[in-house]
Amino acid sequence: MSEAVVPLYHQIYVVLRQQIVEGRFGQGPLPGEIDLAKQFHASRVTMRRVFDRLVQEGLVRRHRGLGTFVNPHPVKPAATEERTTSLLGNIIDMGEKTAVKVISIDEVHATPDVAEALKLEPGDPVVKIVRVRHYRDRPLSHITVYLPVDLGRPLQRKDLEGTPILRLLEAAGVELGRASQVLTARLADVVVAPLLDVPVGGALLAVRRVVLDKAGRPVQLLLGQYRPDRYEYRMDLSPMGGDSANVWVENETRTGLRD
Repeated sequence: MSEAVVPLYHQIYVVLRQQIVEGRFGQGPLPGEIDLAKQFHASRVTMRRVFDRLVQEGLVRRHRGLGTFVNPHPVKPAATEERTTSLLGNIIDMGEKTAVKVISIDEVHATPDVAEALKLEPGDPVVKIVRVRHYRDRPLSHITVYLPVDLGRPLQRKDLEGTPILRLLEAAGVELGRASQVLTARLADVVVAPLLDVPVGGALLAVRRVVLDKAGRPVQLLLGQYRPDRYEYRMDLSPMGGDSANVWVENETRTGLRD
């Protein structure tokens, strides 16, 4: 099987979008299509497709005969509410601000990786829930969640479409403790790409999260794939141990949405 290739227009779009958000062009005009086509070794048709997408997302505006200008208020990450400072709090907060479509709910046998995360035996039954989350009617993430059967079996599709899973677990009497997660990058496959409206091979942020209750029991394994143009993960760091220390600790962890 040949490797998936990220389309050139999408690569250029990601670069220009980041430059716009970072203020590289101020509120002035962007370079013209011909100049950018030469810079990125692309055709004018490709550049026109890039500009069309930037206009569609509200980042730039076209003025006939004058050029393409950055909007006065380009899209920026939306900050979470100040009251929400913990990782779990932000996860739940984000869940309440987005809409979700449940793709499937199945009882399956735990793979070795799932079993290890949930402290079960390989082959033990677990509930697998696949969802696509939307923010302002645009796809944000593809989420696969594994739950122990005693927690997953009572969950209903209608509840999962209207309430974050962690809220449902709390309502069932689970006292949430802490969560740990790892962020990496991956490419969209043929299943996820159309659900997130990205090209096959498009870059995604990948999240692997394990949530524990207060007794230390794993109650959820989450495997998420997020569009990087609509989601970001931020943390504030501070030095410890004096001026010469090169060790940094996490003060606050926050998830943010981009639109």
